[in-house]
Amino acid sequence: MKIRHGLFVLPLVFLIGCGETDEATTSETTEQTEQTTEEESTSSPKGNESSKDEETSEGIGGSEEFEVEEDEIGVRQIYMRDSDLGIEEKIGPIIFQINKVQTMRLQVASDFRSVFDDKKEVTLVSFSVVAENTSDDTVTFYPDQARLVTNTGEQVDAAFLLSDDVGGEFLGKVRKEGGVHFQVESMPAELTEVRFVVEGPYNDQFNKIAEDRYEYTIDVTK
Repeated sequence: MKIRHGLFVLPLVFLIGCGETDEATTSETTEQTEQTTEEESTSSPKGNESSKDEETSEGIGGSEEFEVEEDEIGVRQIYMRDSDLGIEEKIGPIIFQINKVQTMRLQVASDFRSVFDDKKEVTLVSFSVVAENTSDDTVTFYPDQARLVTNTGEQVDAAFLLSDDVGGEFLGKVRKEGGVHFQVESMPAELTEVRFVVEGPYNDQFNKIAEDRYEYTIDVTK
């Protein structure tokens, strides 16, 4: 049985959940960030310069602009986002979709560093997925236990505490959707292509009812 801590799930899922809502939230957050930056620049030029240097050395890097979002987990620097992947496949009785992908650099708040191997900064690759059982039978399928293979040579399992419960038993015509998140060592700018690898579904007799494995190659260049 999977147990997830809601505090770790909701903010990250919100990142990739709703297209237009995300854009509005990001826009508002960016305006607030710019306003705060201007105030800091006026009141303490030296402090602002130090902050900029730190962002260049530890963040995504360089002078390239990127979206910034913040919540109790930390500060997220969004490197790329594709909200219209359009990946859909019939896997036995399961209709599986990967709708969105996002790469980011997360500056982790101190209270949450234990979730990220005590690291101050991490790179996350996030997906929005949908799995729907079209049959009346019980089907077991685990997109939230997928693996990610990167062009930089990493292979990682989905982050258990961060991902939504979008897998497991589908007791008849059940539909599940949410975020599946991966923590990788590479910087977002180093990632150009990733493979989302998921095991095929099986029935209540533990017999495979589709192919053993499905792979989806996804472009994550900015």
